[in-house]
Amino acid sequence: MHDLTPFFETAIYPLFDLTGEEKEILLAEAKIQHLESNSYVIRENSKADSLLFLQKGVVRSFYVKDHREINTEFFFEHDFFTALTSYLTGEKTSLNFQCLEASEIIVLPKILTDNLLKDPKWHQFMNQILTKEFIKKCRRESSFLLQDSYERYLYFLEQFPHSETRIPLFHIASYLGMSPETLSRIRSKKIKQIDLSQVNRI
Repeated sequence: MHDLTPFFETAIYPLFDLTGEEKEILLAEAKIQHLESNSYVIRENSKADSLLFLQKGVVRSFYVKDHREINTEFFFEHDFFTALTSYLTGEKTSLNFQCLEASEIIVLPKILTDNLLKDPKWHQFMNQILTKEFIKKCRRESSFLLQDSYERYLYFLEQFPHSETRIPLFHIASYLGMSPETLSRIRSKKIKQIDLSQVNRI
């Protein structure tokens, strides 16, 4: 069995209490992975058969196109993540997930979560994860449509405080859809406050 206390306290207890049986099932079936920096959590052309909880570290997701990596998302402590479309459909994913730091990840096999979802209260748990993911994707899309590159960078800092000390700048540039040189010029400008409401309303 593993010590899942941090996971229980941050991800489950704010929603509901666990029964003794549920706690025993999670302790028996959930796994903890300790991965070094640059290790892959999920690779393209594989099936995502687990929901993952990042207990420690930073993970990025990215596509590879024409031998170029395109970052799509970053995940930090207490974030859930997986190749969601693959997880829901059983199809192979085109995404890669890679650790940017030494990371500790709790692995919840899909067969485990499917079993827990037989109890309606666990739908609250899953709905919270799906809702957060949906909002993140909508706001990312709207930022590309409504903001210029400088505003996207400031919005990124708003979303991910202190990320620049943990994520290489070339990865941030890829996520923002710009070259590292463009990001370097933007960062040299004086930071000013911008109105984020047009994105946050989406």
